Amino acid sequence: MAALQAQKTMRNLLSKGFVKAGGDHQYLEFWHNGKYVLQTFCSHNDQDINDYLIAKMKKQCHLGKDDFLDLANCPLSEEGYVKKLVDKGTLTSKDLLAATNIN
Repeated sequence: MAALQAQKTMRNLLSKGFVKAGGDHQYLEFWHNGKYVLQTFCSHNDQDINDYLIAKMKKQCHLGKDDFLDLANCPLSEEGYVKKLVDKGTLTSKDLLAATNIN
């Protein structure tokens, strides 16, 4: 049974390119090169994030459980996360090239 600390998870996701979305709840959005990619909900209390919420968040983040835990605990970098999103088809190689064509 895995559990994540809510505040630490929020801090780690924010450091990997997620941004807080407006509203009463703690929704985090992931944008890449100006393109909206996905949204996840992070627990708004200081309690641990339990297996049920981990399952919801991993699905929203388009990851398996082990990869999501790596994202939340920091071994998986933003670049590694983007690569996984490309591998799953959530992002395309065209989305990656958009950054190089801006300059």
